[in-house]
This record gives sequence, C-alpha cells and structure tokens, in this order.
Amino acid sequence: MRRWLCLPVLALGCAAPVGMTMRSMIPVLEDMETAVNASSDLEIVRHGLPTGMLMVEGLARRLPHDGRVGLLAAKLYTGYAMAFLESDDARARNLYERARDHGLAGLRGGTTIRRGTFADAEHTISRLGKDDVPLLFWTAQAWASAINLGLDDPRNQADLARVESMMERVLALDELFYYGGAHLFKGVLLGSKPPPAGGDVAAGIAEIERAFEISGGHSLLPLYYQAALQASVPGMEEQASRTISRILDDSGSHPEDLTLTNAIAVSKASSLRDMLGEEEE
Repeated sequence: MRRWLCLPVLALGCAAPVGMTMRSMIPVLEDMETAVNASSDLEIVRHGLPTGMLMVEGLARRLPHDGRVGLLAAKLYTGYAMAFLESDDARARNLYERARDHGLAGLRGGTTIRRGTFADAEHTISRLGKDDVPLLFWTAQAWASAINLGLDDPRNQADLARVESMMERVLALDELFYYGGAHLFKGVLLGSKPPPAGGDVAAGIAEIERAFEISGGHSLLPLYYQAALQASVPGMEEQASRTISRILDDSGSHPEDLTLTNAIAVSKASSLRDMLGEEEE
C-alpha cells in the first residue's frame, strides 16, 4: 500500500500557583505558533521551533489533560515532522505518536477513542461537538501520520478505522475547518488505498479539489497532494507536471496563517518535480 500522509521544562513552586503560572504560558505559546505559521523561512522554523516544542512538552507533562496544550502539541509536532523529518521515519513516527498521545489526553473521551471497543470509540466520537473540532482534527491528523509510517502493522490497520471516524465527525461538524483539511485527508486516503480496500484515485482527487475550493485557492497543499497522487498513477505524469507548475508559478497573495504551509508545499512540489524529471531521463 502506498503511503498517503499528507507544523524548556518549567519547574515552579507549589501545586495551585504552578497550575496558574503554567497556564499563563499557553497564550504565549499560541502566539508563537501563530508567528511560526506566518513565517516563510523554513530554515528559521526548522532550527527555532524545537525550543517551543520542548516548552509545550513541559506544559503537557504538568497539564496532561489541558485541551489547549494538547492542541499545541498535536499541531506543532505533526507540522514539524511533516515538514522536516520525512527522510527519518523513526524520528517522524516518534513525534507523530507523541502528538497523538497529547491530543487524545486533552480530548473528551480520548482514552475510550484510543483503547475502547470500536463501537464505544464511535459512540464517544459521535458525542463530540463543534468546540472539539480543532483538537479532534489535529489529533486525527497526527494519528494518521503515525499509522502511515507503519502500515504493515495489523494494529495500525485497525486504528485507521478510528481515525477515519474522527475525520468523518470533523466533516459532519465543520467541513470548512482548516481550509477544508478533513476533505484533503479523505482525498489523500481515498487516492492512496488500493482499489480492493476502497481506494479510488478519481474520487480522491475530487475530495482534494474540494479542499482547494474551500480554501478559496489560497492553500497550495491540496495541489501538492493532487500532484503526488497523479504522479503515482501511470499515464498521469503530465497532469502531475501541470499541477506542480501551478504551485511553483503561484504569485498570489494568501492569508498570513498559510505562509509556512504554502512554503512547505512549494518545497515539496519542487522535490516532486525533480523526481519526475529523473524518472523521465
């Protein structure tokens, strides 16, 4: 099966003041995440973000069930692994799994979703509401990314059904969240599964196009995944090249919070173009 997916520990005094003081750090780290998303310099992010990730890890150890901390961990660990660790499966999987675990710890019913029967997990997921969408989405994204690096493990295949249920809940509650991110997830998964397992490249591309439409044409990541799917299908290499050109030739003005994501999409599209060029030689 082809792989498919695809942003200092504080030691303070007594218990009550510690909790209050540490929670006061959460808005600072959220602002840091906002600044990271607005950066177009991948090298600064590559070298600077680990310090913030260590701070989030420290908060998560002291506030393990805080949803805002879990969300920060899920987003930062997943984004960093996707952007910079694709060539190091072991390190990437470690970050994805930590992101998943912190996300589930902060999510209502997270233990049941992870370890309960599938029926109980589905029931718990069905009770989550719109306020849970951000943590639900990013936790599922982290979990899916970890699974993607261990597709040969039967336990991961079973867990994938839980992740799909989580993303379907996101779609039901708010299909627009994170520029149609759940549609992008569904499209990449559909396009990458073999047909006997329910895969369908055309249906997958349609979902990816829906995500691009929801973004108003601002998010370039759907185009990258569309090109990657096209490049994986014999006879669609020319279409993949055209899609890559749309990314690399883009000169539009986009929302600030997509700056880093789009820079990552451009970097990945450039690498994909080079790979296709090597195959043609």
